[in-house]
Amino acid sequence: MNPDSLSAIRRDIAAAMESAADFVERPAGEQYQGAAGDGAVIATVGVGGQLLDVRITPQARRAVDNLTLGEHVRDAIRAAEAEAEQARTALLGSLTIGGRSVAEILANPGAAMPGTDRPRRQR
Repeated sequence: MNPDSLSAIRRDIAAAMESAADFVERPAGEQYQGAAGDGAVIATVGVGGQLLDVRITPQARRAVDNLTLGEHVRDAIRAAEAEAEQARTALLGSLTIGGRSVAEILANPGAAMPGTDRPRRQR
């Protein structure tokens, strides 16, 4: 690999790290929501997937049995987490290092640097 290629990769890595840090440091107001039970339960998570809030409608508290309500809570949280994960995946897909997306590199690190894969030694 020539010095220009290495310099370009270094710049790409620095830019990717800065973008990832900006993403993680987004304001606490950056939230993702998921709903279940036709909107009876709404869960909110932050950028890192941390659970911030679960809202249950008054009607759901009165009309839905406890097991179903628990399932709605679980499903709403999972839906909100999926929204946060989708945002993270979109960010990683938009960042490139050496002409490859960071998501691709994370999925297959050896592909990032062709010719650097070494066979594992057998024991």
